Amino acid sequence: MTIPCTLSVRIEEWPLATPFHISGHTVEVARVLVVALRSGQHRGRGEAAGVYYRGETPEGMAEQIAAVRPQIERGISRENLLTLLPAGGARNAVDAALWSLAAQRCDMTVARLAGRAKLRALRTSLTVGVDTAQAMARVARGYEGAVALKIKLDGSAADADRLVAIRAACPSVALSVDANQGWTQAHMIEMLPVMQHVGVDLLEQPLPVGEDGCLESMRYPIRLAADESFQDLDDLASVARRYDVVNVKLDKCGGLTRALSLVAAIRELGRSVMVGCMPCTSLGVAPAYILGQLCDWIDLDGPCFLAEDRSPSFQYRNGYLLGPEIPWGRDEALHEAH
Repeated sequence: MTIPCTLSVRIEEWPLATPFHISGHTVEVARVLVVALRSGQHRGRGEAAGVYYRGETPEGMAEQIAAVRPQIERGISRENLLTLLPAGGARNAVDAALWSLAAQRCDMTVARLAGRAKLRALRTSLTVGVDTAQAMARVARGYEGAVALKIKLDGSAADADRLVAIRAACPSVALSVDANQGWTQAHMIEMLPVMQHVGVDLLEQPLPVGEDGCLESMRYPIRLAADESFQDLDDLASVARRYDVVNVKLDKCGGLTRALSLVAAIRELGRSVMVGCMPCTSLGVAPAYILGQLCDWIDLDGPCFLAEDRSPSFQYRNGYLLGPEIPWGRDEALHEAH
């Protein structure tokens, strides 16, 4: 469906309640690009944070979109958008806005338009940022009702103590580890018995992109997930040889339209699928929540770290992510509220 429309973009900043640390990166505010497409009485919106380690910024994404504004405003299908913009945050924001606009014009939710009439609550991991062992254990314990935690580690000598402290604080919670490319192969080998001892279920992106070829010949007792090593379909063949799980983020692959096809391709190779997100608001999570209905692992806690989210917003209860009362694509849901 192609819909002539008027396009607008703006950059928003959503402060975090406290700074969030991962290996080599600290986030204090979620800076996002919001795309709005208006056609008559309808307005569809999409949000993207971009992929920071690939150099994406809201300003750069806005420039990408400005360069193709005429084609978008004349009316473009979501399928044609795949060739108009490359994989990345800019395409994700426009793709989400197109989904929302089409759903409103058809008087239905985006979920129904995507063939998912009923959406279930998703068990999501809640992330513990890098800090001292005691501070991380305190944060982990503070996630009331959490059933799964993702532990950020940075490759330092403190990693083992951090894991042991968190397991002592949360003896029955499922644990995964995310190194964000911050480990060496030697550190990974050293940490494997520690992770086995505390019962880690999944290790995500332990080695830097381009340095993970050794995983093809390693034997490891914990499932491995690719994040930074996977952006789009071109990466899938090598990733499938090295990892058991593939993290599909809409800011990486360029939107829900592309992501839906990637899930099928990943499963054809016998790999499991994770859906993740960048620091974002509930508007950024909305399309990922639909994708999450098809995924094995859910990591959609981005809005949890905000000092204030949009309203209506997604809710996090007892370790599960629940959609807002007004679904995405209905009555201009998830409007601005800062």
